[in-house]
Amino acid sequence: MSAIPAEMNALIVEGPGKVALKQVPTPKLFPGTVIVKVSHVALNPTDWKHLDFLGSVGSTLGSDFSGTVVAVGEGVDGPVALGDRVSGTVHGGAVVGQGAFAEYVLTIPTRLTALPDDMSDSDAAGLGVAGMTAIFALFQEKHLGLTLPSLPLSSLPPVDSSKKLLVWSGASSVGQFTIQLGRLAGYYVIATSSPKNFDWIKDLGASETYSYADESTPEKIAEAHPDLAYAFDTFSEKGSQEACARALSKNGGKLAVILPPSPKVQEINSGVKTTFVLLYTTGGKAINMLGASFDEEYCKEDAAFAAQVQSGKNGIYYKLLTSGLKPNRPAPKSGGLAAVPEGLDLQRSGKVSGEKLLYAI
Repeated sequence: MSAIPAEMNALIVEGPGKVALKQVPTPKLFPGTVIVKVSHVALNPTDWKHLDFLGSVGSTLGSDFSGTVVAVGEGVDGPVALGDRVSGTVHGGAVVGQGAFAEYVLTIPTRLTALPDDMSDSDAAGLGVAGMTAIFALFQEKHLGLTLPSLPLSSLPPVDSSKKLLVWSGASSVGQFTIQLGRLAGYYVIATSSPKNFDWIKDLGASETYSYADESTPEKIAEAHPDLAYAFDTFSEKGSQEACARALSKNGGKLAVILPPSPKVQEINSGVKTTFVLLYTTGGKAINMLGASFDEEYCKEDAAFAAQVQSGKNGIYYKLLTSGLKPNRPAPKSGGLAAVPEGLDLQRSGKVSGEKLLYAI
């Protein structure tokens, strides 16, 4: 492989809402780490939110990437190796020298997922934040704690109508993964979306679809499924958490959300336990974000689970991909890193729906 240059291009946070393409030092390899030469990056809502509200000046923006392992640090003996094609996610916009919107990324090997031979780097770039969030929400015991199927699957299991899962906002990036994961695990998936997406999300694995814009949808779901005990709200704002509470069984249930839990959920349905799925806890250190605090023990648990999920070909994620899990609908864009700020503007203004913006680097 060619030598790693001393400097690289990266998108650097200059202040709230301000980002610039600059030449910066390429991350230095140290024991226990690997360097990935970035092939493609994907955009997530968290990227523009970090830029506008949470970002540290001088940090590299971006969460999701795919590429090739080009350097391996001392002490690394798997689960990835030099030359492996991988995807991963990092906490961009937080720490100087760490971010996906760059030509090279430094990370640890257990935070990388190997790519199946039939998956392109472009499609794989968007596996990180959305897919990991869905896996955490559904299968980690502290959240919904659904039963993970024995992997890899040789065939799609039958739907068990006694095992029900509500996915609110099924056409979102996280929702697309969640529907598929529920179906792969044999659950009867009930999903909301706009009516134009009904056929598509049924193709992903939903057994029933409802319009999230219909005010009566929660009551319709509750009437049809009084035993509904699990829900994942992949939108988590503008009343969607409360809608899920109305849809869940009055005998109790679990609700996973991606923003701080609404106190109104308990007022609506006192039997519902709500948990906040925040992927940034996987750093393994105590973190305060969006008004919520997670102690070190909580974060170490999440770091350990993340290692089970990723870890090259050994992890849950790779086995799910080889069992039929598909990436988000791709929306490839031209222009490389220099064009990423335009994509952030599209997401910020709500002009991206049901697809993943992808950029070749």
